[in-house]
Amino acid sequence: MIYLGVDHGTSAVRFAVMEDETARFFEIQREAAGRMTLEELRAYIENHLCMPFSEIDLACLTYSMGDGISQIEDLRFVKNRGVLDTSGIGEVKNAGTKVFDIFAQDVCPAILLPGLHQNNPVTDPRMQHFSHQASPEKIAAAYHASSLGYRRFILSDIGSNTVTLAVSDGKILGAVDAAIFAPGRRQGPLDVRAIRGIDAGRQTANEAFSNAGVGNDIQKLAFFAAMEISALDVLMKDYDVEDYAILIAGSGGENKDVRREVSRLLRKPAESVGKWAASLGCAEIAQAVIFKTDSVFGIPVNFNRKS
Repeated sequence: MIYLGVDHGTSAVRFAVMEDETARFFEIQREAAGRMTLEELRAYIENHLCMPFSEIDLACLTYSMGDGISQIEDLRFVKNRGVLDTSGIGEVKNAGTKVFDIFAQDVCPAILLPGLHQNNPVTDPRMQHFSHQASPEKIAAAYHASSLGYRRFILSDIGSNTVTLAVSDGKILGAVDAAIFAPGRRQGPLDVRAIRGIDAGRQTANEAFSNAGVGNDIQKLAFFAAMEISALDVLMKDYDVEDYAILIAGSGGENKDVRREVSRLLRKPAESVGKWAASLGCAEIAQAVIFKTDSVFGIPVNFNRKS
């Protein structure tokens, strides 16, 4: 059986091909994908798959915020690509849209992951005060962590933005989205200066969000990520979870300086699950769905491929 995971990330679209419990990976930068025609992009992906799409048993995709759905759905029947609105959520390169549209042509069986937003079926109701907690690829990264054997953990996905999730015994307790707390390299929450700039018409909220990152300042990146992890420690303790792992996904997880500084600040080792955690987690979710799982972290699966 062959499973494909697709992570619609901020800087790149990443692919994981899982076959016979081995995996290989490739990615395409969003700017490059955005310049391609649909036909060129399909050829590029198949070339790097080293097989036609028809050989894939099931693909699992993430797309943007995933706030238009609350279940894992058959991609063919999802409206508006599974989002409520594509405005105000980062730079639009059309890369993820083109990848989605290739799979919407029914090139192979495919499912779409939802994000965590208000009225989601899994997180603590208090966390649902916020309209959005995490995009779909963060769920996939957490699923990969659980596949590695971690039962209780706080996972911080650090890269172009920073999003952190708290997971205990197969349940996502809550998450903190990029627009709320810790900035990443490119994106971050809006402070008073940004709000004033928006009100004065000097920039849009989306432009402010997309330029509120810390750049390559490792000390700031790790400092704010550690604060966000500490914030979710409050949630874990409220569920009587004291002993848990700290995991770093995304490009930050592959940066030893980031991990070292997060570990120093928290006085607890931070372990890496790597930048491929989301794409590989998607492939692992596809495998679980093929083997008839009815939910992932309590998120229902609405997929029963008949034709």
